[in-house]
Amino acid sequence: MPHLLRAAFVWSVLANVATAMAQEPSDQRTQRLYEVDQYVADQGEQTRRQAAQRSLLRVISRVSGLVSVPRNASIAQALRNPERYYAKYVYFDPKGAGANGLNRIDNARESDATELAVRFTFQPAMIKQLARSAKLPTWWSRRPLTLVWMVLDEPDGRSVVDQGAVSIRGALDYAAHQRGLPVLLPAMDLDDSLLVSTGVVWGKFTEVLDQASDRYDAGQYLVGRFSVQEILGERFFTGEWLVRSEGGDISRFVQGVDIDTVASIGIDMAAQGVLDQHLVFADSPRQHDLVVSGIDDIGAYSSLLDYLQSLEFVDDVMLLSMYQNTLKLRVNTAATDEQLRNLLIDDGRFERAPEATDIEPEALIKAPEFVWRERS
Repeated sequence: MPHLLRAAFVWSVLANVATAMAQEPSDQRTQRLYEVDQYVADQGEQTRRQAAQRSLLRVISRVSGLVSVPRNASIAQALRNPERYYAKYVYFDPKGAGANGLNRIDNARESDATELAVRFTFQPAMIKQLARSAKLPTWWSRRPLTLVWMVLDEPDGRSVVDQGAVSIRGALDYAAHQRGLPVLLPAMDLDDSLLVSTGVVWGKFTEVLDQASDRYDAGQYLVGRFSVQEILGERFFTGEWLVRSEGGDISRFVQGVDIDTVASIGIDMAAQGVLDQHLVFADSPRQHDLVVSGIDDIGAYSSLLDYLQSLEFVDDVMLLSMYQNTLKLRVNTAATDEQLRNLLIDDGRFERAPEATDIEPEALIKAPEFVWRERS
């Protein structure tokens, strides 16, 4: 009985961890996009400058969605003066960072230095200005969670990978942090186990996985099924990734690669699934008029404007008119009409307004209507 109680406790802890990660505030996710950790050999100015340049490229990659950042004139100028773009830097001992912290060190797979690290915190407004100047696309920071259902076929049998798989979770976390994509492995607690077996994942039974994924509030999920072969102490993976999102299902076969490559390929596929829906290209800004109700006091008005102006793809917001608790706003952005509506709804701060039944003032009609949702 004590063993059963301990097992139940462990599963409960894993489930709570999974739920906490799935419900991580979007503000905290946004902050992490603009923080980059690098191993460094010393605290010298030249070493710090080089680390700052690498970190700046990483942040630009995250906010633009581009794996490789083009070195146009604006980017080249920024790399000559990286200190303009970060608010602060802090040295720290990576030994105290823990497993999650180590997975966030950007050059962990490349650097021989492991005794000292530096964290750069970049300024979102300056990065936004740089991206505009360089005519780069914008991938907004409020990104949906990607859940990873993965089965490994090893000599001792098949098993579903959960939060306890340290090495695989580490590889996924590292690749995901580089792209700025929130990911999560399932807890595989009692609730998960009742729905999902190794056969469900291996067989890609997406109707079952759709149901099992609902509890994590994930915007999409990855399905991975891989056979593992060990040669001279090295593990090689052969199998397939499938990403299931609103845009449809996309799969890719992978053969004889290490876990870091497996993770990188899967995360890139998942990132592309989100980018296809959310990426705003650097076209000429458009003007969009929006009608927003639910503005009951000055606090709601202030939080609405702050929210809209914080969105990376929004250049400017102007108040056109006000009637009772309803505002008409003009938003300048490169996003299309449909894309702007979908992005605002996806983040959960707006709801589509019901069809109007009363005659409204002419100043408030002929524009998409939304209801603003204040956070409690």
